[in-house]
Amino acid sequence: MESAANISSRSLQYYVIDRHWASDLEFFRIETAFLHRLLEDHFIPLCNQAHIAELTHAGMRLYNLEKEETVADKLLLDQLKHLELMAEDIIPEDADNLASNQVRLEGMVTKLMADYRNTKKEIFTLISGISHQNKLIAEH
Repeated sequence: MESAANISSRSLQYYVIDRHWASDLEFFRIETAFLHRLLEDHFIPLCNQAHIAELTHAGMRLYNLEKEETVADKLLLDQLKHLELMAEDIIPEDADNLASNQVRLEGMVTKLMADYRNTKKEIFTLISGISHQNKLIAEH
């Protein structure tokens, strides 16, 4: 985006915010992949049937969040491409469309990250409880 002077300051703000969100979504993808491996490889094999059901449910919530992330990422990439094309004077600036997409993106990314934080807390609470319970069992 070398020709940033060709777009409004508002569009430039959108670009900066969108790049930040793209980074957040990339981190989300890395962390959810790690959480899936952690659950599947390390914790589900150590669990009794009740815990397996809880962890499997949490894993499904992660999977659903990943589907939401895919939709948000596509919209975000489209918005970034649109902003870059405007900056290069390839397409005209469309402030109304940009603002509308930006509001939609903000809602999607904010909800996704909040839901992810809650799901991650639930997973960590489950794992902590399972670890504590297994430790108590091992001590007896």
